Amino acid sequence: MGFKKIVWILTTIYPITLVLSILHINGLIEYFSSIYSIPLVFIILYFLNSLLEMGTNTTVKFLIVSITISYIFEFIGVHYGIPFGKYYYTEGLGPKILGVPIFIPLLWSSLGFYSLAATNSYLLASLAMVIIDLTFDPLLSQKVKLWIWQSPGQYFGVPITNFIGWFIVSAVFFYSFYILSKYKASQLKKTKPFSSIFYLEYNVSWGIIDIIKGLFVVGIIGIVLSILLIIIIASLN
Repeated sequence: MGFKKIVWILTTIYPITLVLSILHINGLIEYFSSIYSIPLVFIILYFLNSLLEMGTNTTVKFLIVSITISYIFEFIGVHYGIPFGKYYYTEGLGPKILGVPIFIPLLWSSLGFYSLAATNSYLLASLAMVIIDLTFDPLLSQKVKLWIWQSPGQYFGVPITNFIGWFIVSAVFFYSFYILSKYKASQLKKTKPFSSIFYLEYNVSWGIIDIIKGLFVVGIIGIVLSILLIIIIASLN
């Protein structure tokens, strides 16, 4: 078994630990899942996958573009409410730079890579990013309170402008990356089927957590939209 496959297999374990971490199963499983499910592991796995699939030069370009653009938009969002809506981050995601947690741009990069790997299309990857946010934003803002929406939104407490903002930010950094690198999204087809499995597994895991936490409709919407997207991608390929 090649190192690439090992890394992807380790990646597919991550969503499972997300669910296990909230079930509080006593013993080794709880200990392992509580460590493996932290955002830092998610980011490290993204970086390894990106290096192996895209190479060092392209990985660095994608990282710089996605971090820079997502941070700029997050800064504007936190301070001026554009384009997502008015919100602020709590202390749950750790240290901040001018109101934006350090982890947030890195998470944008990670989710961006996995969405691109699953879809092999910059446009569909932008849509895939929105589906991810539809699945976890109500949970993380309303229940976990990692960030707070200052005005109640139309989608289970989240403003619709937030999802429009997610599409805009995703599209801007995807196409900016393409302009800078000339990297064709179709080059990531070699990640199949692992990337598709991971994207679906990741969103389904958040959907299950939604359901467990009482956000049944949000969970079902996220799961159904993720399945539909994977079906569309498979039909296009």
